[in-house]
Amino acid sequence: MKRLLISLITIAFLIGIGYFYFTNLDRNYYFLNDMYDFPVPKSAELESENEVGKHYIWSKASGDNGIPLSYRLMIKKNGWREIGREGEIVKYTKGKFTIYLHSSTDFPQRITLVL
Repeated sequence: MKRLLISLITIAFLIGIGYFYFTNLDRNYYFLNDMYDFPVPKSAELESENEVGKHYIWSKASGDNGIPLSYRLMIKKNGWREIGREGEIVKYTKGKFTIYLHSSTDFPQRITLVL
């Protein structure tokens, strides 16, 4: 009985931590109006932009590990759905809008958003 109670308390604690993390995930991101409200990390610095995309330097992104899980969760939380992956490029869609997210091994710590 004691073991069951400890297991239930542990499970409830882990669920609580997960819920807290997921609900507070928004604090680390802002949304780009010109990119159909796609989330961008607040710690990412805009390196350059042109008519089709924006290039950011972000210390948590790397070509070796790709995009961190927290960022992928934030993208999914905001209604974007991954519909394809080709190498380092991930294609996301939301309604009729499509964004290509690229993290490069050639340029570590860089993410690129392309319409």
